[in-house]
Amino acid sequence: MTFNIRQLDEIDPEICDEEKALEDYQDALLKQFFYSPEGQARLQDDPGMCFWAAQLIDYGYGHIGVTIPRMSARDVEEIVTEIFPRKISLSSPDDADHALPELIAFWEYLKRQYMLTNANSILRFLRKINPDYFKKIMNDPSRFGMAKSFFMMGQEAGFDMTSEEGSHAFMHFYNAHLLADHEEFPVSHPSLPGPPISRKAKAKNKKRRKMAKASRKRARKKRK
Repeated sequence: MTFNIRQLDEIDPEICDEEKALEDYQDALLKQFFYSPEGQARLQDDPGMCFWAAQLIDYGYGHIGVTIPRMSARDVEEIVTEIFPRKISLSSPDDADHALPELIAFWEYLKRQYMLTNANSILRFLRKINPDYFKKIMNDPSRFGMAKSFFMMGQEAGFDMTSEEGSHAFMHFYNAHLLADHEEFPVSHPSLPGPPISRKAKAKNKKRRKMAKASRKRARKKRK
């Protein structure tokens, strides 16, 4: 069956489960990329290949309301230099080294396979980013969002933040430390001055998702 690269632009959110549609789209496209010549070449240097392409699809659609065929270089710039540093937690600073080569391979694949007209400008942008600069911003605590700050603090404090048990253990440790009124927490990040999870933050994230959904709906109406 031929994969429709534009299928997310054609769904009706009123009658379709957008989260399921996005998940299915992401899985199918990344599977094709993985087995493509570009993907297999990238796999030689990065066994975890497909992570960064998945994040690009996810944050593009879920946070700024753009699909792969409709992404501009400016959209990719926002995702890569603003959203990624704020949202994506790294197990090691060196994990950032895989991002740009993978995203370049991904867009080279999209250009060849689907002849997307936006691919050239996006590839020019991705090739222009200094890898050292990207690594720096991905590991700059002043750019971290609340969830990423919490993850990195726990990791630096010696907790396994990749597991639910480790995350809960650090949360209890963190809250207990605050309640004990210590003068200074052992590990600190500027974007996490207090407890990491709040109703206000959850409401803000929900509002942002609704706005992105409404933006996609308005764009579909204009194209009709």
